[in-house]
Amino acid sequence: MGIKPRMQHTSNELEPGLYMITSLCLPGGSFIGRDVHEDLSLRPKRVIVLPQGVQAPRWIVESLGKGRYRLKVGGAPTCEMDKELYAMLVGTEGEEWIIKHRDYHDACTIEKADEKAGWVVPGEKPQTQIAVRPLMSQPSAPPKFPDNELFKFIRIDRD
Repeated sequence: MGIKPRMQHTSNELEPGLYMITSLCLPGGSFIGRDVHEDLSLRPKRVIVLPQGVQAPRWIVESLGKGRYRLKVGGAPTCEMDKELYAMLVGTEGEEWIIKHRDYHDACTIEKADEKAGWVVPGEKPQTQIAVRPLMSQPSAPPKFPDNELFKFIRIDRD
């Protein structure tokens, strides 16, 4: 499940498909997604830590090549607004994200295309919105990241 190395690449790349996303900082059974009780407007929808036991939403991972991706949840592309993560129902094709597999952690960081900020779980409580801010890796080889900056992609569209 998750990231599989491709023979022609020296690094692991995430294959396009359907996934569930969780963070290393979250208890088992907690996933990242849109609120099941969001309003019915076309306004941007918050991407949050879902309560344990809530069915994990499907994330669509679209590869743009060279480690760049578009990530959609509930069919809506994601982007950063005011340092927080949103699903956009109208008006955008979404942000380009760089997903890097961090072998040391066996998990991924998810960064903006300019690599100046990435996804961060600012709190483990349900309903906490995912932040987009500079990542705080420890200067080491390989770099080490806190658990709230590391995500697992769990493949759900095949065995």
